[in-house]
Amino acid sequence: MHVTASPHSQAGREALSIYESVLRAVKADALMERAVSLQGDTLRIGEVRADLTRVRRTWVVGAGKASAVMAQSLEAVLGDRIAGGVVVTKHGHRVPTRRIEILEAGHPVPDEASVAAGRAIANVAQQMSAGDLALVLISGGASALMELPADDVGLADIQTATDLLLRCGATIDDLNSVRARISRLKAGGLARMLAPARVVCLVMSDVLGNPLGVIGSGPCWTDSDAMPDARQVIERHGLAGRMPAGVMERVQAASRRADQPADVTHVIIGDIHTALDAAVEASRSRGHRPAILTSAMRGEAREIARLIAGMTRDLPATQEANGLDCLLLGGEPTVTVLGNGMGGRCQELACAAAPYLDGVEGVALLAAGTDGTDGPTDAAGALVDGSTQRRIAELGGDIGDALARSDTYHLLDAAECLIRSGPTGSNVGDVVIALLSS
Repeated sequence: MHVTASPHSQAGREALSIYESVLRAVKADALMERAVSLQGDTLRIGEVRADLTRVRRTWVVGAGKASAVMAQSLEAVLGDRIAGGVVVTKHGHRVPTRRIEILEAGHPVPDEASVAAGRAIANVAQQMSAGDLALVLISGGASALMELPADDVGLADIQTATDLLLRCGATIDDLNSVRARISRLKAGGLARMLAPARVVCLVMSDVLGNPLGVIGSGPCWTDSDAMPDARQVIERHGLAGRMPAGVMERVQAASRRADQPADVTHVIIGDIHTALDAAVEASRSRGHRPAILTSAMRGEAREIARLIAGMTRDLPATQEANGLDCLLLGGEPTVTVLGNGMGGRCQELACAAAPYLDGVEGVALLAAGTDGTDGPTDAAGALVDGSTQRRIAELGGDIGDALARSDTYHLLDAAECLIRSGPTGSNVGDVVIALLSS
């Protein structure tokens, strides 16, 4: 992992340094090292213990943008004790492994490789029996990467439904409530396939509040009242007339509950709080006095931008009043796509914030994902400061026009505001760092 960016101020350099510290703290191998160990024949996963002398075979399956690094770390602990397995990650996120096969598939919209990966995982599940241990590795992105369409639903139907929900600004809770109705692997489907094996699910959460039925669409967790009603989601976003017929039939016929598979345990190994705690520690080590404003940032990115940009603009006065000079937010904004341009939620947030910072010296605002991917781009996010709007204007760009066309990527790229990290081996949500240079 190598972060590249072009800070145009001291505040920008300090914010970027804090972001790099966050990425190191939430990388899957670091989280796995803290959560998983082997003590003799006893496997420890958080508070869970498994006596491997009583385990017939140990298998590994999973999906997510961080799942390949999770699998690699698990191999370092268990080595040849792993009988085999399959884990699927996003195209370009593969890492070398010996015992666990790593597949790649599409994200955020599933592709044929996602279905092939779902079949491969189902084939592994068919080999399991009583006395086996199934370790399931789940991180953000699992919903798209691991797919087996339900009866009478095709991949094209799932692709259309996913794209419609992404473009209308649906939250991850809304999106996954629909996905869970039209897949054989979601809403506890994977755990039912793995039975009667004992199942321990290791989860890196990118969903606010860590609802197990929403993270990865709950492959080892049945529906709960916490998940939105899929029919109401579709109606609320005005999509009933545009959804494929097969999707609507499944959504209308699906029951709210299914039996929870026996002997399934979930362990959260990292989430947005892990990232924010690391940001606090990193900012303090650099002489700042930080405050976490929220770990539940959600809503339209440009609306969040107006609020946090105003607070960033006021940081000189805030520091004078109470000493605070670094504001931190974590979560997952949404974007309603208005045009055919390129961008992502963090780029939209940073771009929308830039005009409010115009001419303010000593402040910077960074918005970036912990997975290294912001929308369908090669950027993790963006970094803006008091000079950004002027530099964009000098290049002949227009922030309002870029936002109206959902084309923030090209504008921010030209102004040297983008942050690129490549695959980070993590995914616990987005972070925003607003900072006054020390």
